Amino acid sequence: MVKQKRKMMIIGGVVCAVIVLGLVWGYQTFFNQKSEQSTEYRVKSEDIVDDDRFTGVIESQNRQEVIATSSQQIADIYVSEGEQVPVNKDLYITTTGEVIRSTIAGEVSKIYYEKDNTVSVGGKIMEIVDYSNLQINLKVEENQLSDIEVNTSAEINIDSIDRSINGIVSEISREATNEKGVAYFTAKVNFTGDADIRIGMNAEVIIVEESEEDVLTVPVDAIQFTGDDKTYVNIENDDGKVASRMVTTGITDGVKIEITEGLNEGDIVLIPEIIYETTTFSGPQQTVTSNV
Repeated sequence: MVKQKRKMMIIGGVVCAVIVLGLVWGYQTFFNQKSEQSTEYRVKSEDIVDDDRFTGVIESQNRQEVIATSSQQIADIYVSEGEQVPVNKDLYITTTGEVIRSTIAGEVSKIYYEKDNTVSVGGKIMEIVDYSNLQINLKVEENQLSDIEVNTSAEINIDSIDRSINGIVSEISREATNEKGVAYFTAKVNFTGDADIRIGMNAEVIIVEESEEDVLTVPVDAIQFTGDDKTYVNIENDDGKVASRMVTTGITDGVKIEITEGLNEGDIVLIPEIIYETTTFSGPQQTVTSNV
């Protein structure tokens, strides 16, 4: 009798488990329902720019570190910190009569030794920095290489001083650098600095690939695709019914896209949304909206 009761209890437990699983499946099937709705967007004319954006740190194009090539004693120093020097300027003379000269034009940013000091081989005596001719090194992904060429113009935004200036791509590396398993190329953007722009500042570099002015645009979410990859949008007819209209697209900035054929300014297109309606046993219905 005890064994029979235990067997009945096991069977009952299995039946209860099946019922619970059935309820869970039913909940997911019938209570998490998906329906499609849409929002309206009126087609308008505006400018659109397809660009690539990078970030980098401002550096000098030219920098000379004056290093002692032999053990030497400084007999005299001819320049001072903050002084602007041309190329071939006498910087200092050693006790043996050797005169060391500048190899670039720039500002003497730092002098590390004084007259009569002895400098060991490899010691840095002074540094000259060109603060007028600056550059930014950019990390360029492989799929962005086709958008960047030497002599391409660039816009440089320096948020810390609220400045925008023009630059030009001067160089693109021919070999990739691998950093933590990610390969990238290096592009240099040159520009002219001034007293407000300091080395080490962060900057955003914008390189325009394509741009159009006063063209028809819609959000990219409005674009739908047929089975053979042709593009169309859903529109609302005068009678209020929804219809599909084939369109031809142009450039995109990732948010909106140019329409070259198929629509007129003022047309209403419908942007599809997916509405997830969720009903729980312990609370009221919750709705989550997501653009397709």
